[in-house]
Amino acid sequence: MTIKFAGIDAIPADCYILNFIVDGKDETIFCQGIEELMSTVLTADEFDDWLSGEGLPSLNGKKINDEVEFAEEYIDKTADDFCVLFEN
Repeated sequence: MTIKFAGIDAIPADCYILNFIVDGKDETIFCQGIEELMSTVLTADEFDDWLSGEGLPSLNGKKINDEVEFAEEYIDKTADDFCVLFEN
């Protein structure tokens, strides 16, 4: 299976669509709210820290303060980890 991350679309009502190309086909994952989006890219401890206002962790030595930008960079580097969501 080949997978490539193709970006995040923000839609009204604080929802996000994660776009992937899986074996040449467009596939998506829907996230209801910024919390669900961040829960896909942060560890449990990082998520708790973020919720309590401590901000986002560094990503490859880079500090990113925007949640969507952080998620995009994280998923772009780890897209293969998401392939289990598209099996079968």
